[in-house]
Amino acid sequence: MKQTAYLLDPETTIFRAVELPAGISFKPIYDLIGCRLIEVVRFDERHSLFVDEEGLRDSLTAFTIFEGYPQPLAGKLVLVGGDGSEPYHSPLISLEDASAHFKCCRPVLDPVFATHDEMTAGGLIISGALMGLQVRIDRRAPTFVEGEA
Repeated sequence: MKQTAYLLDPETTIFRAVELPAGISFKPIYDLIGCRLIEVVRFDERHSLFVDEEGLRDSLTAFTIFEGYPQPLAGKLVLVGGDGSEPYHSPLISLEDASAHFKCCRPVLDPVFATHDEMTAGGLIISGALMGLQVRIDRRAPTFVEGEA
């Protein structure tokens, strides 16, 4: 018998249902996330998130903000039913309802151009020339995809 889990990839912002084999093995979750060490984060009283424990240590190209959680979560996330005290099972909420709790984020570099001729310590910067880069965080709701892939 197969079970369903929800997989969120912050790189693509795609949140979709995936099949997991029935049982108590965590190997399929490790394979989905693609990491060596997982952490369990409480989603609510009936659901748990599996996340990459070491995800924030690598260079980040994208991450997820989980509503009410104090720090960003890096890497792919897997949402399952169960509070962690028993074997996991299929989520009891819809993919759409679950997606409302997440924001997929990625750092973006915006170019900053001189608006007029400027004199800096490095010399003259001509109007329209690149002066530097400004960092901002782009936040998007997950794109939920119905149906299992």
